[in-house]
Amino acid sequence: MSRYSSMRAVGRISRAVGLVTVATAALAACAPWSPDANHGLAQTRSAAQVSGQSAVQAAAPQAAQAAHSADGPLPVPPNLIPLTLTAGQKRLMSTPYSQSYWPLSQYFETQRSESWCSVAASVMVLNALGVRRPESSLYPDFPFFSQQDFFRGIDPQVADPARVSKEGMTLDQLSAVLRTFPLEVTTWRASDMTLDQFRQRIRDTTVRQDRFALLNFRRVEIGEKGGGHWSPLAAYDAASDSALLLDVARYKYPAVWVPVAQLYAGALAVDQVSGLSRGLVIVSGRAK
Repeated sequence: MSRYSSMRAVGRISRAVGLVTVATAALAACAPWSPDANHGLAQTRSAAQVSGQSAVQAAAPQAAQAAHSADGPLPVPPNLIPLTLTAGQKRLMSTPYSQSYWPLSQYFETQRSESWCSVAASVMVLNALGVRRPESSLYPDFPFFSQQDFFRGIDPQVADPARVSKEGMTLDQLSAVLRTFPLEVTTWRASDMTLDQFRQRIRDTTVRQDRFALLNFRRVEIGEKGGGHWSPLAAYDAASDSALLLDVARYKYPAVWVPVAQLYAGALAVDQVSGLSRGLVIVSGRAK
């Protein structure tokens, strides 16, 4: 084999190893993938099928060929529509339920680590709501909420950064953390809501610029790779009955429109840390 051919062969092997590494890393999102995940999936499978999970499974064999292009290393499942596509942009521009998008997009964050999705989503909301901003270690001359300073002043008994780095935050944990800020925080567990109630709360939130919905869900129910995750919901489209998920793991997936039934199934999935379903945290500024 010539030296040039040898170099090409080595390059192909390196790329293959890189793809395996990316696929392995992708299994963790906000909380490492656990062996108990299959047990949680079994617990929510019937609800997921009712809510549209069967559609995701039916599309899975064609996913490799039919998947939309993505900004990250993972292909977007064919049941999701990236905001970057023309179809995704048309949904945003044609719906009245898009008011949350504009302030959130101005402060869109990428999570600093695979377990900090809750932190990134919270920082987006805090900056978008115009809450009085703290002194920033990143920008000394400009007060700003940042992931780096997020846990400053938060009681470790409420949320410990080291533990969050290992397992993320549950629905109740993030709610408790956000209540330490001057915010109105309402927590809705998916198991306590019907699909219609879940949809209505998304509609009621996305029609406003001063109230935001943070969704805690499991990726597999919407056809993606990974475990539990947090991201803001920024818009709702009635024609397609889908919501715009501003994914803070932008190194994996772009912002996508997701059928609401599948988001609901993802929110019903049991959190292995709390043993309870996931859900919505709705945040607004505290009335003065």
